[in-house]
Amino acid sequence: MARKKIPVKKRRTAKRADKAPSKWRWVLLLLLLAAGSAVAWLHHNQVIQWPYWKTAPQQLGREIQNTAELQIALARSGFSSGSIDGLPGSQTRIALLAYQRRHQLPETGTLDPETAQQLFIQEPVFAQIELTQNDFNKIGPVPQSWRERGELPSMAYNSILEMVAEHSQSHPDYITQLNPQLNWNQLQPGTRIVVPLVPDYNIPSPIGYVRIQLSQRTLQAFDNQDRVIFHCPVSIARNVDKRPSGELSVKVRVQDPNYTFNPAILTAAAEREGITQKFIIPPGPNNPVGTVWIGLNLPSYGIHGTPVPEKVGRTESSGCFRLANWNAEMLLRVIQVGQRVLVEP
Repeated sequence: MARKKIPVKKRRTAKRADKAPSKWRWVLLLLLLAAGSAVAWLHHNQVIQWPYWKTAPQQLGREIQNTAELQIALARSGFSSGSIDGLPGSQTRIALLAYQRRHQLPETGTLDPETAQQLFIQEPVFAQIELTQNDFNKIGPVPQSWRERGELPSMAYNSILEMVAEHSQSHPDYITQLNPQLNWNQLQPGTRIVVPLVPDYNIPSPIGYVRIQLSQRTLQAFDNQDRVIFHCPVSIARNVDKRPSGELSVKVRVQDPNYTFNPAILTAAAEREGITQKFIIPPGPNNPVGTVWIGLNLPSYGIHGTPVPEKVGRTESSGCFRLANWNAEMLLRVIQVGQRVLVEP
C-alpha cells in the first residue's frame, strides 16, 4: 500500500506536535526538581526562634558525611568533642572512642564501617535563627581590666557572634564560615544566622559518679552499672603540683555564680592593676567561672564553666576543672551534693 504523503506545512506541524509532550515533560521535571530543592533547603535551614537549642531533630538518621556532622551527632548523643568546628582533631577522636566504648564497638577512634552503621546524623543538621531585639539586649560592654569587671551589672555576652556560637556549641570561626554573607558589625533584628542544631542533651539520672582523666583531659559521668553516659573535654591545672588526684566529692552546686577577685590569689593581676581589696564580679556567661560552679571538698577547687569555651581542653587553668558552659550546665542538672568525683592521672 502506498504511503500517504503529508504536505510540508502539515508535516512540520505534526513534528512540533510530536515534540510538545517531550518538551513539557522536561519543563515539569525541572519544576519538580526546583521544588524539591526548595523543600530540601527549607528542611535543612528551617527558621527557629530562641531558645532554638531546645528543638530536637525529628527525621530518621542518615550516614554521616563529614567531620562537622560527626561532631554534631556525637554532641547530640552526649559525647561532646568541645566546640564544633568541622575540623578533625584529638578531642573529636577521644569523644568517638568514648562513644565506641559505650556501645561496645571496635575502639578505633575513626568513623569505621561498623561505627557508621550505628552512629547516624538526623535532619535537620543545621537551622536558621532569626535575631530579635531581645537578643541585642543581652549584649554588654567588653571590660578591659579586672576592676572593670567588678563595676559591670553582669558579665553578659560581648557580641551576637559569641552568644550564637555558645548556644550552638560551636566555635565562633565555624559560625562565620557558615554565614559568609553576614557583616557581623551590621546585624539587626530580623537577621537570620545558620547554626548547627544541637539540642540540650539530658544526661540520664541518677548518675553513679564522675571521673576526670588528667592525661586525656576528659570528664565522664557514669551510671550505677559503670557505663559512661556523658563525655566532654576539660581543662586542667597548668601547674602539675596544683592538679589534685584521688577521690573527691561535690560540696556545693551553683547556677550563675558570682566570682570573688582575691588579690592574695591573683597576685600578678592585682599588682598590675593596683588592687589590694577583694571584690565581687557579677554572674553571666563571661564570668571567670562561666555559668556554673560545682564546688568540691578540696578548698578553692571546683568544676566550672568558662567565658572561652573554644579553648577548653586546649589551654590550661589555674587549678580547677574547666568545662564549656553548656557541658557544665548539663552536668549541674544531674550531679548532687555528696557525689563522688574520681580524679585519675
